[in-house]
Amino acid sequence: MPEDQLPETTMFEMPTNIIEQVYELSGNADKYKGVVLAYLSEDGSPVIYSKFDSQIVELGMRKALGQYLQSLDDSELPLGFDENDFDKD
Repeated sequence: MPEDQLPETTMFEMPTNIIEQVYELSGNADKYKGVVLAYLSEDGSPVIYSKFDSQIVELGMRKALGQYLQSLDDSELPLGFDENDFDKD
């Protein structure tokens, strides 16, 4: 097939049913449900989905994520590594 006749490809989008399943698996049966999902699109753009059952859960999740990100900033280790990944010569 000639290159100018290739079918258009669409950008990947996370299926909403997957996000809903992760949300349903979070928290308790009827409370404390919340999820934040982040990934990079095919062109490298960040995509972030979030869903919470209440504003208080959202605020708690935002605080926890903020602390997590701050701890990454404070760390001298590259993202995804811990001190056991490096030799201590």
